[in-house]
Amino acid sequence: MTRGAIVVPPGEGHRFGNVEFLARTADTPRFTFGIIEIAAGRELEAHVHADEDDAFYLLEGELTFTFGTEQVTAGPGAFVLVPPGVEHGFRNETAGPVRMLNLHAPAGFDRRIGLRD
Repeated sequence: MTRGAIVVPPGEGHRFGNVEFLARTADTPRFTFGIIEIAAGRELEAHVHADEDDAFYLLEGELTFTFGTEQVTAGPGAFVLVPPGVEHGFRNETAGPVRMLNLHAPAGFDRRIGLRD
């Protein structure tokens, strides 16, 4: 774990697929924080995080979130918080990309999807 301030210049986070991690598990055990880009037409299937909060803040574009049988559309400026144990997924039904901030607490999400220190 890092023992000092971390400053990540624009575009210089740790990239893994469509996620640019700005704070990783190696930086702090408390959370991971990144920018996610979702291409037009892409869908993330419903899933559950047993022991962590999953939070989203939309910067650009529009996503349709699913929570079990409920659907909610969220655009720029919307905040979505998914507590542990809540099934969720999302899809980009628009013709353009979506950019959003994503926070998982506690940390570990980056390692689960394959980012290594």
